[in-house]
Amino acid sequence: MTRKKAEHLTGYEVRELPAERGIVTVAAFDGTELVVKASGRAEWIALRALVHRVYLLHSRIVMEQHGWRCARCRSHRALQPHHRKYRSHGGTHIVENLEPVCWDCHRLIHQLERSK
Repeated sequence: MTRKKAEHLTGYEVRELPAERGIVTVAAFDGTELVVKASGRAEWIALRALVHRVYLLHSRIVMEQHGWRCARCRSHRALQPHHRKYRSHGGTHIVENLEPVCWDCHRLIHQLERSK
């Protein structure tokens, strides 16, 4: 994982913070505001952890925005974050690219996409 890739996936500026005891720490910034940070023994490990933390944060924001209901059928059943533009097609973890869907709707979304 590179810093450029992490910035693309998260939508934030990624900066390295001062190292402590050989541990690399990176952080995602929205302007001057620290959003989240992560550490690891190597930069790529810290970046991977940072991207995952941003994904979890944005997933939670999206779930809350939709009232913890599926964006498709409005049920409360086992919600999962769905990438509107798939990561494999260049999609990111930004809030606008995520939507909460129940397992059934998520399965249908991907089945319909494969059948095209």
